[in-house]
Amino acid sequence: MDKQPKLIDADKLLEWMSKQYIGFTNMFEHQIKAKIADGDFDPDPLPLPTIKPGDKVRIIDAMEHSFIGKEDIVTSISGSAPYSARLKESLGDWPLSSLEVSHD
Repeated sequence: MDKQPKLIDADKLLEWMSKQYIGFTNMFEHQIKAKIADGDFDPDPLPLPTIKPGDKVRIIDAMEHSFIGKEDIVTSISGSAPYSARLKESLGDWPLSSLEVSHD
């Protein structure tokens, strides 16, 4: 299982630090603010799913529950966000987040 990063609110951190450390208006504060503004502490971007045309996939999320668990073949992937797949037998566009590659 991947280790999930702990995301924090930068404004809350700065507010807490200013209350804990009287006279926080020094070089350290400016360095922290600059690092936050530069995105140095931003989380890594989420990796895009590796689903591609020809893959056998299983539907793991659907508004119509009868689709969940069904397997199908990807015929195409949309070229722009929100990314979705067209399947051979199941009509419509399926968000990639609702599919997983089937290893059966």
